[in-house]
Amino acid sequence: MSKKLKQKQAKQGTYALCITIGIIIGVGLGALVDNLLVLILVGAVGGAGTAYYFNHLKRSSRH
Repeated sequence: MSKKLKQKQAKQGTYALCITIGIIIGVGLGALVDNLLVLILVGAVGGAGTAYYFNHLKRSSRH
């Protein structure tokens, strides 16, 4: 496997993980607040934002 392919797969995995966690949190909070659809969407968008942040950190800040 090439280095670029590994990096691409790692980024895709980060997006999948963060969006899934956001959806799960949205379902949990949606059941408490009785507004399931809105909180699922907010969780998915929040997860995508978090994944974007993690994938675009400057390399100098990673150790």
